[in-house]
Amino acid sequence: MTKPTFTEIIETGMFTIAGVVAELQESLPKIVAKGRSTLEPKLGMAKFVGQFAVTRFENEFQKRTDSTLDQLTDLVSALFGFSKGQDEHDSSSADHSASDGAASVESAVSGTRTAPKGKASDADDLPISGYRTLSAQQIIARIDSLNQSELDAIVKYESMHRNRASILRSVDAKREKH
Repeated sequence: MTKPTFTEIIETGMFTIAGVVAELQESLPKIVAKGRSTLEPKLGMAKFVGQFAVTRFENEFQKRTDSTLDQLTDLVSALFGFSKGQDEHDSSSADHSASDGAASVESAVSGTRTAPKGKASDADDLPISGYRTLSAQQIIARIDSLNQSELDAIVKYESMHRNRASILRSVDAKREKH
């Protein structure tokens, strides 16, 4: 056996590279199609799972945001006597808010609850005892036990006072069940 010459080595290398390139040109579309058919079902499932996870996260985030917002609203209302339905620009309303807020802060510090003037009868007429002192979560927990007219009273009170979306959504959900 004789040793290949330098020219033979160069020619073999060049023809090998040319052969590989020619083979890739023919085979590459087949290889890509085979890879696609193998991976697409798996990627489709991964995409579906990813979309499900994002949707679930968004829903959970919205629930927690609503809950936190309701708790903050409850806290501000308890401390300062504000409600969403009040007109803070009305001078007589502002005077009542200030006195109600002072009474609320004082009652929070002393541990006793006193109802602001002019609002006690509205809250006292509600089917849930101590409604004004309860958080949105506590009220929502009791909604399933109410009848239609009691739900109407809750909606009317919330619409006129604090207008808490989570409570109103829960009442709507209860109504849809029946």
